[in-house]
Amino acid sequence: AAQPAAQTWTMRYQFHPGQQLRYQSKQQMTLEAQVGENQRVDVSQVRQIRRYAVSETTGDLSRLSMQFEDVWMHRQVDQEPPVEFRSSMKPGEVPEVFRNVAHSLRGAAPIFQITSVGRAVAAQAEPAKPQKSVASPVDSAPEAKSGEKSVADVSPRSGGADPGAFLMLLPETPVSAGGTWKEEFLVQVRGGQDLQLPVQILRTYRLESVENGIAKVTFRSSVRTPLRGTVVRSQLIQATPSGSFLLDLKRGLMVRREFRWNETVIGALGPESILASHGNQTDELLEEAAEPVAN
Repeated sequence: AAQPAAQTWTMRYQFHPGQQLRYQSKQQMTLEAQVGENQRVDVSQVRQIRRYAVSETTGDLSRLSMQFEDVWMHRQVDQEPPVEFRSSMKPGEVPEVFRNVAHSLRGAAPIFQITSVGRAVAAQAEPAKPQKSVASPVDSAPEAKSGEKSVADVSPRSGGADPGAFLMLLPETPVSAGGTWKEEFLVQVRGGQDLQLPVQILRTYRLESVENGIAKVTFRSSVRTPLRGTVVRSQLIQATPSGSFLLDLKRGLMVRREFRWNETVIGALGPESILASHGNQTDELLEEAAEPVAN
């Protein structure tokens, strides 16, 4: 007898003009560096609320803008006093370590276009300036003391670096439980002074289950470009997370996402050095009745 065909699901994002989506994001990241007998531990936390507004939908394309509603950051290096940032601070109150972040928050709202499977398409008008995700406060570290290499030099990208990459890629065709799909994208790393190297990242997705109309998808990332040198590899620590997300199939909305990082690179900061990074980030859709908590 013929085997019954496995049930398949079509997975699509659904947007409509005037729609507003608010996501609350929480991240904790620990960078541990050891060079010889010297150790440094850098712990950062971020909580932020982002609002995405849909201005128009044409065919398969939707046009959105993104604004930060509230951002809180906390960073501590070793036993030094922790440093804190809130987006409500006046310019003169912002600690030096967070000034670049504060400046980027004051910019115009990025505008971008995405397809119903979550693929970003360059907006024709008002292109958003490329900016790093503020989900990585370790990015903006002050200069290291003489003789030290700054741990901050090795965190160029967090899980969703571009404002338009807040959605995970969905499959073009219907999939059954256990089905997989893939995407490749480039990240830029420093290959030397004033030299940028493109590195190809492969992300593989798998539909784990569908329960009560909610699809659970897991993903993992790997580096496809052959790398020379551990310094380049150390810059990719946050570009290769694993994780999962939940998609409400009926509403066409991502309701939750989690990134996880756990990487160790030997020799990244010179001979006899070890650099370890571990942490996680969660993004949750705030339903209209839910009150956000960023501070």
